[in-house]
Amino acid sequence: MKAIIRRKAGKEFSTMVVQQIESSKVQSGELKIKMASSRINPVDMDLMKGFPSLKYKNPQIGGIDGAGIVMEMGPDVTGFRIGDKVFFYRLFSDIGTWAEEITIKAGDCAKLPENIDVHEAGAIALPLLTAYDSLKQLNARRGQKILIHGVGGGVGFQALLVAKQIGLYVVGTAGQGDKNELVKAGLDQFIDYKTQDFTKVLKTNEVDYVFDTLGDEILKKSIALQPKKIVSLKYVDVNQMHKAGVNLPGIMKWLMKLMMGKFTKAARKNNVQLIGQVTGANGLMLKQAIELVRNAFVSRTYTFLTLSEIEKNGLNKHSIGKIIQYTPIG
Repeated sequence: MKAIIRRKAGKEFSTMVVQQIESSKVQSGELKIKMASSRINPVDMDLMKGFPSLKYKNPQIGGIDGAGIVMEMGPDVTGFRIGDKVFFYRLFSDIGTWAEEITIKAGDCAKLPENIDVHEAGAIALPLLTAYDSLKQLNARRGQKILIHGVGGGVGFQALLVAKQIGLYVVGTAGQGDKNELVKAGLDQFIDYKTQDFTKVLKTNEVDYVFDTLGDEILKKSIALQPKKIVSLKYVDVNQMHKAGVNLPGIMKWLMKLMMGKFTKAARKNNVQLIGQVTGANGLMLKQAIELVRNAFVSRTYTFLTLSEIEKNGLNKHSIGKIIQYTPIG
Protein backbone atom coordinates (compact mmCIF):
# COMPACT_ATOMS: atom_id res chain seq x y z
CA MET A 1 0.00 0.00 0.00
CA LYS A 2 1.01 3.65 -0.36
CA ALA A 3 1.70 5.83 2.67
CA ILE A 4 3.19 9.26 3.39
CA ILE A 5 6.15 8.60 5.63
CA ARG A 6 8.76 10.62 7.46
CA ARG A 7 12.32 9.55 6.64
CA LYS A 8 13.74 11.67 9.49
CA ALA A 9 12.83 14.78 11.48
CA GLY A 10 12.52 17.86 9.29
CA LYS A 11 10.87 21.27 9.03
CA GLU A 12 7.70 21.99 7.03
CA PHE A 13 7.21 18.38 5.85
CA SER A 14 10.56 18.53 4.00
CA THR A 15 11.39 14.90 4.81
CA MET A 16 7.97 13.43 3.93
CA VAL A 17 7.67 11.13 0.91
CA VAL A 18 5.06 8.81 -0.58
CA GLN A 19 6.30 5.24 -0.38
CA GLN A 20 5.08 1.67 -0.76
CA ILE A 21 5.02 -0.14 2.61
CA GLU A 22 3.46 -3.26 4.10
CA SER A 23 -0.05 -2.96 5.51
CA SER A 24 -0.16 -3.49 9.30
CA LYS A 25 -1.82 -6.55 10.81
CA VAL A 26 -4.75 -5.84 13.08
CA GLN A 27 -4.16 -6.56 16.78
CA SER A 28 -6.48 -7.16 19.72
CA GLY A 29 -8.69 -4.16 20.40
CA GLU A 30 -7.95 -2.61 17.01
CA LEU A 31 -9.78 -1.84 13.79
CA LYS A 32 -8.28 -2.00 10.33
CA ILE A 33 -9.45 0.96 8.28
CA LYS A 34 -9.57 1.56 4.54
CA MET A 35 -8.81 5.27 4.60
CA ALA A 36 -11.05 7.78 2.80
CA SER A 37 -9.47 11.05 3.92
CA SER A 38 -7.37 12.81 6.52
CA ARG A 39 -6.64 16.44 7.31
CA ILE A 40 -3.21 18.09 7.21
CA ASN A 41 -3.20 19.85 10.58
CA PRO A 42 -0.78 22.42 12.03
CA VAL A 43 0.11 19.89 14.73
CA ASP A 44 1.13 17.37 12.04
CA MET A 45 3.90 19.71 10.90
CA ASP A 46 5.01 20.26 14.50
CA LEU A 47 5.21 16.53 15.15
CA MET A 48 7.09 15.78 11.93
CA LYS A 49 9.88 18.22 12.79
CA GLY A 50 10.33 16.48 16.13
CA PHE A 51 8.72 16.78 19.55
CA PRO A 52 10.36 16.48 22.99
CA SER A 53 10.10 13.00 24.55
CA LEU A 54 8.47 11.42 21.47
CA LYS A 55 10.42 8.80 19.55
CA TYR A 56 8.89 7.73 16.26
CA LYS A 57 9.57 4.77 14.00
CA ASN A 58 11.86 5.08 11.02
CA PRO A 59 10.08 5.29 8.66
CA GLN A 60 7.04 6.75 10.41
CA ILE A 61 3.62 7.23 8.82
CA GLY A 62 2.42 10.82 9.31
CA GLY A 63 -1.03 12.06 10.25
CA ILE A 64 -3.07 12.26 13.44
CA ASP A 65 -6.72 12.11 12.36
CA GLY A 66 -8.94 10.93 9.53
CA ALA A 67 -11.91 8.86 8.42
CA GLY A 68 -12.55 5.63 6.56
CA ILE A 69 -14.38 2.32 6.44
CA VAL A 70 -13.83 -0.64 8.78
CA MET A 71 -12.39 -3.51 6.77
CA GLU A 72 -11.28 -5.84 9.58
CA MET A 73 -11.66 -6.13 13.36
CA GLY A 74 -9.24 -7.57 15.88
CA PRO A 75 -10.24 -9.72 18.86
CA ASP A 76 -12.00 -8.00 21.78
CA VAL A 77 -13.60 -5.28 19.65
CA THR A 78 -17.24 -4.45 20.33
CA GLY A 79 -19.57 -1.77 19.02
CA PHE A 80 -18.32 -1.84 15.42
CA ARG A 81 -19.00 -3.90 12.30
CA ILE A 82 -17.15 -4.39 9.03
CA GLY A 83 -18.36 -1.72 6.64
CA ASP A 84 -18.94 0.93 9.31
CA LYS A 85 -17.91 4.45 8.39
CA VAL A 86 -15.79 5.90 11.20
CA PHE A 87 -13.60 8.87 12.02
CA PHE A 88 -10.87 9.22 14.61
CA TYR A 89 -8.04 11.15 16.27
CA ARG A 90 -4.85 9.60 17.64
CA LEU A 91 -2.40 10.40 20.42
CA PHE A 92 0.83 12.30 19.65
CA SER A 93 2.62 9.09 20.67
CA ASP A 94 0.56 6.91 18.33
CA ILE A 95 0.34 8.84 15.05
CA GLY A 96 -0.15 7.33 11.60
CA THR A 97 -3.20 8.04 9.41
CA TRP A 98 -1.62 9.12 6.10
CA ALA A 99 -1.87 5.72 4.39
CA GLU A 100 -4.30 3.78 2.25
CA GLU A 101 -4.88 1.36 5.13
CA ILE A 102 -4.22 1.78 8.86
CA THR A 103 -4.79 -0.04 12.13
CA ILE A 104 -6.04 1.95 15.11
CA LYS A 105 -7.41 1.38 18.62
CA ALA A 106 -11.17 0.92 18.44
CA GLY A 107 -11.49 3.21 21.46
CA ASP A 108 -10.16 6.13 19.42
CA CYS A 109 -12.90 5.79 16.80
CA ALA A 110 -16.51 6.91 16.47
CA LYS A 111 -19.14 5.84 13.95
CA LEU A 112 -20.42 8.46 11.53
CA PRO A 113 -24.08 9.44 11.17
CA GLU A 114 -25.56 8.68 7.75
CA ASN A 115 -25.86 12.37 6.82
CA ILE A 116 -22.12 13.09 7.06
CA ASP A 117 -19.89 12.09 4.15
CA VAL A 118 -16.86 10.02 5.08
CA HIS A 119 -14.51 12.21 3.02
CA GLU A 120 -15.63 15.34 4.82
CA ALA A 121 -15.42 13.56 8.17
CA GLY A 122 -11.68 13.22 7.70
CA ALA A 123 -11.53 17.02 7.56
CA ILE A 124 -13.28 17.58 10.88
CA ALA A 125 -12.16 14.86 13.31
CA LEU A 126 -9.49 16.86 15.18
CA PRO A 127 -11.25 20.26 14.80
CA LEU A 128 -14.59 18.93 16.10
CA LEU A 129 -13.08 16.98 19.00
CA THR A 130 -10.98 19.98 20.02
CA ALA A 131 -13.95 22.36 19.82
CA TYR A 132 -16.25 20.05 21.77
CA ASP A 133 -13.72 19.28 24.50
CA SER A 134 -12.84 22.98 24.83
CA LEU A 135 -16.40 24.24 25.18
CA LYS A 136 -17.38 21.38 27.45
CA GLN A 137 -14.81 22.63 29.97
CA LEU A 138 -16.55 26.00 30.18
CA ASN A 139 -19.73 24.50 31.68
CA ALA A 140 -21.62 27.23 29.83
CA ARG A 141 -25.37 27.76 30.22
CA ARG A 142 -27.93 28.45 27.50
CA GLY A 143 -28.18 32.14 26.70
CA GLN A 144 -24.65 33.05 27.76
CA LYS A 145 -22.31 34.82 25.36
CA ILE A 146 -19.05 33.48 23.90
CA LEU A 147 -16.41 35.11 21.70
CA ILE A 148 -14.74 32.69 19.26
CA HIS A 149 -11.52 33.90 17.66
CA GLY A 150 -10.80 32.55 14.17
CA VAL A 151 -14.38 31.33 13.82
CA GLY A 152 -13.88 30.83 10.08
CA GLY A 153 -11.03 28.35 10.62
CA GLY A 154 -11.24 24.58 10.98
CA VAL A 155 -11.53 24.45 14.77
CA GLY A 156 -13.34 27.78 15.12
CA PHE A 157 -16.12 26.76 12.72
CA GLN A 158 -16.76 23.51 14.58
CA ALA A 159 -16.79 25.51 17.83
CA LEU A 160 -19.54 27.68 16.33
CA LEU A 161 -21.67 24.60 15.59
CA VAL A 162 -21.09 23.20 19.08
CA ALA A 163 -21.79 26.56 20.78
CA LYS A 164 -25.09 27.02 18.93
CA GLN A 165 -26.24 23.54 19.93
CA ILE A 166 -25.42 24.36 23.55
CA GLY A 167 -27.59 27.46 23.16
CA LEU A 168 -24.95 30.17 23.36
CA TYR A 169 -24.96 33.62 21.76
CA VAL A 170 -21.86 33.57 19.56
CA VAL A 171 -19.64 36.50 18.62
CA GLY A 172 -16.88 35.61 16.19
CA THR A 173 -13.80 37.18 14.59
CA ALA A 174 -13.06 36.23 10.99
CA GLY A 175 -12.38 37.59 7.51
CA GLN A 176 -15.12 39.19 5.40
CA GLY A 177 -14.94 36.31 2.92
CA ASP A 178 -16.29 33.89 5.56
CA LYS A 179 -19.14 36.12 6.80
CA ASN A 180 -22.04 34.72 4.75
CA GLU A 181 -21.18 31.10 5.55
CA LEU A 182 -20.79 31.92 9.25
CA VAL A 183 -24.09 33.76 9.48
CA LYS A 184 -25.85 30.83 7.77
CA ALA A 185 -24.24 28.52 10.34
CA GLY A 186 -25.72 30.60 13.16
CA LEU A 187 -23.15 33.26 14.04
CA ASP A 188 -24.95 36.02 15.98
CA GLN A 189 -22.37 38.82 15.75
CA PHE A 190 -19.58 39.09 13.17
CA ILE A 191 -16.37 41.05 13.80
CA ASP A 192 -14.05 41.62 10.82
CA TYR A 193 -10.59 41.09 12.27
CA LYS A 194 -8.99 43.12 9.48
CA THR A 195 -10.99 46.31 9.99
CA GLN A 196 -12.33 46.03 13.56
CA ASP A 197 -10.63 45.75 16.95
CA PHE A 198 -12.72 43.34 18.99
CA THR A 199 -11.74 45.15 22.21
CA LYS A 200 -13.38 48.29 20.81
CA VAL A 201 -16.50 46.46 19.65
CA LEU A 202 -17.05 44.57 22.91
CA LYS A 203 -17.23 46.04 26.40
CA THR A 204 -15.46 44.68 29.47
CA ASN A 205 -17.44 41.77 30.97
CA GLU A 206 -19.76 41.72 27.92
CA VAL A 207 -18.87 38.14 26.99
CA ASP A 208 -18.99 35.30 29.49
CA TYR A 209 -16.42 33.15 27.70
CA VAL A 210 -13.70 33.31 25.07
CA PHE A 211 -12.48 30.45 22.87
CA ASP A 212 -9.01 31.44 21.66
CA THR A 213 -7.41 29.70 18.68
CA LEU A 214 -4.75 32.36 17.99
CA GLY A 215 -2.83 33.21 21.18
CA ASP A 216 -0.22 35.97 21.68
CA GLU A 217 -1.71 39.50 21.54
CA ILE A 218 -5.21 38.16 20.87
CA LEU A 219 -5.07 36.15 24.07
CA LYS A 220 -3.73 39.13 26.07
CA LYS A 221 -6.49 41.40 24.77
CA SER A 222 -9.10 38.71 25.46
CA ILE A 223 -8.00 38.45 29.08
CA ALA A 224 -8.41 42.24 29.38
CA LEU A 225 -12.10 41.85 28.42
CA GLN A 226 -12.51 40.03 31.74
CA PRO A 227 -14.76 37.12 30.74
CA LYS A 228 -15.43 34.45 33.33
CA LYS A 229 -13.30 31.85 31.54
CA ILE A 230 -11.02 31.56 28.51
CA VAL A 231 -10.08 28.27 26.92
CA SER A 232 -7.08 28.64 24.62
CA LEU A 233 -5.37 26.35 22.15
CA LYS A 234 -2.21 28.45 22.51
CA TYR A 235 -1.94 28.50 26.31
CA VAL A 236 0.10 25.42 27.16
CA ASP A 237 -0.91 23.62 30.36
CA VAL A 238 1.99 21.23 30.94
CA ASN A 239 -0.06 19.26 33.45
CA GLN A 240 -2.51 18.26 30.71
CA MET A 241 -0.03 17.10 28.07
CA HIS A 242 -0.49 13.49 29.15
CA LYS A 243 -3.91 13.62 27.45
CA ALA A 244 -2.07 13.73 24.11
CA GLY A 245 0.29 10.91 25.10
CA VAL A 246 3.20 13.23 25.94
CA ASN A 247 5.34 13.08 29.08
CA LEU A 248 7.42 16.25 29.02
CA PRO A 249 10.80 16.24 30.80
CA GLY A 250 11.11 18.53 33.81
CA ILE A 251 13.18 21.18 32.04
CA MET A 252 10.59 21.44 29.25
CA LYS A 253 7.78 21.84 31.78
CA TRP A 254 9.72 24.63 33.48
CA LEU A 255 10.39 26.41 30.18
CA MET A 256 6.76 26.13 29.06
CA LYS A 257 5.50 27.52 32.36
CA LEU A 258 7.98 30.38 32.05
CA MET A 259 6.78 31.18 28.52
CA MET A 260 3.13 31.09 29.61
CA GLY A 261 3.80 33.18 32.71
CA LYS A 262 2.67 36.51 31.23
CA PHE A 263 -0.74 35.07 30.39
CA THR A 264 -1.07 33.35 33.77
CA LYS A 265 -0.26 36.61 35.55
CA ALA A 266 -2.65 38.67 33.40
CA ALA A 267 -5.48 36.18 33.95
CA ARG A 268 -4.96 36.24 37.70
CA LYS A 269 -4.93 40.06 37.71
CA ASN A 270 -8.21 40.22 35.75
CA ASN A 271 -9.89 37.42 37.71
CA VAL A 272 -10.19 35.23 34.60
CA GLN A 273 -9.99 31.43 34.69
CA LEU A 274 -7.53 30.52 31.91
CA ILE A 275 -7.73 26.96 30.59
CA GLY A 276 -5.09 25.46 28.31
CA GLN A 277 -6.71 23.05 25.85
CA VAL A 278 -4.97 19.73 25.15
CA THR A 279 -6.91 17.32 22.93
CA GLY A 280 -6.52 13.62 23.58
CA ALA A 281 -7.70 10.59 21.60
CA ASN A 282 -11.22 9.82 22.79
CA GLY A 283 -13.69 7.92 20.65
CA LEU A 284 -16.53 8.31 23.15
CA MET A 285 -16.14 12.10 23.25
CA LEU A 286 -15.93 12.20 19.44
CA LYS A 287 -19.20 10.26 19.31
CA GLN A 288 -20.82 12.74 21.72
CA ALA A 289 -19.57 15.66 19.63
CA ILE A 290 -20.89 14.39 16.30
CA GLU A 291 -24.24 13.44 17.86
CA LEU A 292 -24.56 16.97 19.22
CA VAL A 293 -24.02 18.70 15.87
CA ARG A 294 -25.30 16.07 13.40
CA ASN A 295 -28.68 17.71 12.80
CA ALA A 296 -27.14 21.17 12.44
CA PHE A 297 -24.06 20.03 10.55
CA VAL A 298 -22.86 22.42 7.87
CA SER A 299 -20.89 20.99 4.96
CA ARG A 300 -17.92 23.10 3.84
CA THR A 301 -15.76 23.26 0.73
CA TYR A 302 -12.27 21.77 1.04
CA THR A 303 -9.20 21.44 -1.14
CA PHE A 304 -8.33 17.78 -1.65
CA LEU A 305 -4.93 16.32 -2.54
CA THR A 306 -4.45 12.79 -3.88
CA LEU A 307 -1.47 10.63 -3.03
CA SER A 308 -0.35 10.93 -6.66
CA GLU A 309 -0.31 14.72 -6.38
CA ILE A 310 1.62 14.57 -3.12
CA GLU A 311 4.06 12.06 -4.63
CA LYS A 312 4.73 14.52 -7.46
CA ASN A 313 4.69 17.85 -5.57
CA GLY A 314 5.37 16.95 -1.94
CA LEU A 315 3.94 18.71 1.12
CA ASN A 316 4.84 22.07 2.65
CA LYS A 317 3.45 24.59 5.14
CA HIS A 318 0.91 25.73 2.56
CA SER A 319 -0.58 22.23 2.59
CA ILE A 320 -2.01 22.81 6.09
CA GLY A 321 -5.80 22.76 6.07
CA LYS A 322 -6.00 20.68 2.90
CA ILE A 323 -7.41 17.17 2.89
CA ILE A 324 -5.66 14.02 1.71
CA GLN A 325 -8.01 11.90 -0.39
CA TYR A 326 -7.36 8.15 -0.62
CA THR A 327 -10.51 6.95 -2.39
CA PRO A 328 -12.74 8.56 -5.04
CA ILE A 329 -15.37 11.02 -3.78
CA GLY A 330 -18.99 10.25 -4.63
